[in-house]
Amino acid sequence: MTAKLTSSAIEDEEIRSFMKGCRDDCEAEAHDRLASRGLAGQIAACIPEPVADADLKKIRSASASFLAYANAFTWDLHNILDNKVVVRIEMSTQNLSLQDVVMSAGGTALPGETATFLISGFYDGYPSVRVTTRIKAIYACELK
Repeated sequence: MTAKLTSSAIEDEEIRSFMKGCRDDCEAEAHDRLASRGLAGQIAACIPEPVADADLKKIRSASASFLAYANAFTWDLHNILDNKVVVRIEMSTQNLSLQDVVMSAGGTALPGETATFLISGFYDGYPSVRVTTRIKAIYACELK
């Protein structure tokens, strides 16, 4: 994606479009890996459950910090859980009125893999956003 972002005339919407395309490609690859293991149907039918607080902390520790850029939120989540596929995250922040806001992003992080979770409607121009934003919950499906 870096080669596409070198133009000095690039707009935020183009950046978010590149991010979405990259995320979609990675999601397709993750789905193919699930299908090759015979797990795609199981994950598609599962109702995700929040991971335990201890596991949430372990995942956050094993993952890079999230990034807010071009009004998009991205987090490269490294799934350290042996028997669960992470399929959704929730993050909380504040809006311009200092009200709490919760946003979520879907994705597919297989055990031992890293996946990027993207929220493209994330306003990052307010200084407190960088202070108040936190990962609130991680949802996963158990592999059987």
